[in-house]
Amino acid sequence: MAIAGMVRAMPAYSAADPPPSREITIRECVEIALRSNIDIAVARAEKEIGEAGVPIEEAAFLPRFTGDLGASRSIAPTGSALDGTLTLDQRIFKFDIGAKELLRSGTALSLSFENQRQDTNTSIALLSPEYLTAITLSAQQPLLKNRGRQVTEGPYLIARAGAAAKTADWKARVMDTVASTRYAFFTFLAATREASVRRTAVDLADRLMVETDARIDAGAAAPMDRLPAEAAAAARKEELIRAEAAAQAAADDLKTLLGLRSSGEWTERLVPAPLHGDASPPGADETFEEALRRRPEVAAQAERRKQAEIQEVVSRNRILPSLDLTVSGGLSGLAGSPISNPLFPVSSTPFEGNYRDSLDQMVSGRYYNWFVGLKTELPWRFDREKAEWARARSALDQQRLLEEGLALRIRSEVRKSRRDLESAMERIDAARVSVAAASKKLEAEEKKLDLGRSTTIEVLRFQQDLSEARLSEIRAQLDAYAAQTRLWRAVGLLLDKEGIAIR
Repeated sequence: MAIAGMVRAMPAYSAADPPPSREITIRECVEIALRSNIDIAVARAEKEIGEAGVPIEEAAFLPRFTGDLGASRSIAPTGSALDGTLTLDQRIFKFDIGAKELLRSGTALSLSFENQRQDTNTSIALLSPEYLTAITLSAQQPLLKNRGRQVTEGPYLIARAGAAAKTADWKARVMDTVASTRYAFFTFLAATREASVRRTAVDLADRLMVETDARIDAGAAAPMDRLPAEAAAAARKEELIRAEAAAQAAADDLKTLLGLRSSGEWTERLVPAPLHGDASPPGADETFEEALRRRPEVAAQAERRKQAEIQEVVSRNRILPSLDLTVSGGLSGLAGSPISNPLFPVSSTPFEGNYRDSLDQMVSGRYYNWFVGLKTELPWRFDREKAEWARARSALDQQRLLEEGLALRIRSEVRKSRRDLESAMERIDAARVSVAAASKKLEAEEKKLDLGRSTTIEVLRFQQDLSEARLSEIRAQLDAYAAQTRLWRAVGLLLDKEGIAIR
């Protein structure tokens, strides 16, 4: 059974047409809750938010491409005799492209390809138009602070662990909802069956009162013998009223948990379908060790501890001084049309040509540049960095303690659930013996009453004993089912037992 698209909506009815009662099984309750429960929807949204953070952080390692395209012109007065003119007119056309990428080792690479054409009317320039091209490759490698793959990938790894924790939280919420739905159904079923037992007790008291009236009319009993039957009938009717009110309240609690919203769904009278068979005894795989392997809370806490460990490594690295090695190298080319300059006569120039000639010069490697340098930054006393590291260490210690506490809680839940299940199953056997004995005693006492060897009070007492024995059996059975649900939840087997697939 998958969570999405599992079950049809419950039919709605108008107030003028009272809806009939509908029998509902525990399986249907689980399906409706998985579809309509608000807590599951909220947990699913949180899971999706966490998953969306992973590609956001991973995008830091994707290449980024840059482009710069522009044209400009300036006409300005000039007071320099070297310009050979009173007005300086310049036109510049620029086209640059580049790429940047952050490697997971922490190295930042950049590649730029620059292209520029400049037209000018100044006599100082040797070329107009002038074509300038350059290609530069540079790399920056942190040597101390921000060095290393784990530090560089820290935000991404933290986001991935957070997404895994949110997914496990969502699975835990699904399991909690399934468990709560089963508990609510068991409570509703127990309240309904108790009301049925109380109704049977009222019928027995009414029948005894009718029989007593017949015996009084026949002269076999005194009129005072009717008073105990009347009092018992009144008391049992009061108990029936309380039991029916409790059953209605349990039905409302179940509808709330199922997430029912329409008026028709709330006015519909639900009847819990009976459960077949008894709860099974604890299995060999329903152990603490299995719980540590299967519980989503354990997986979520492990991911949160992993987040804290990564943050501690990153914070510890940040107390180091910043020392970055920068290496770059590039090629350049120049070409253009020579212009006459009486002040600086040039008969010929190797740069004469067009844009293609500028590219040829660039790739020839004749004109190049390189740079190697170190850059450092030293915060005063590293107070902020040390405080962040101390906070990260405390957060890591906290997550480790929470993980230990979770293991202790799970161990206690598993042990208690196993004991409760075993105890409830023993109570079922004892209660069934009590019901059989109380039924035989009542039958014998009714025969003695018919023979005049017993009293109405004694019969009423045996009727009450039978009712209490039946209620004890019902409670033991439902307690066993609830204990089995708690054990499945404690071990992490609940979804598998229900056949629910998480996707």
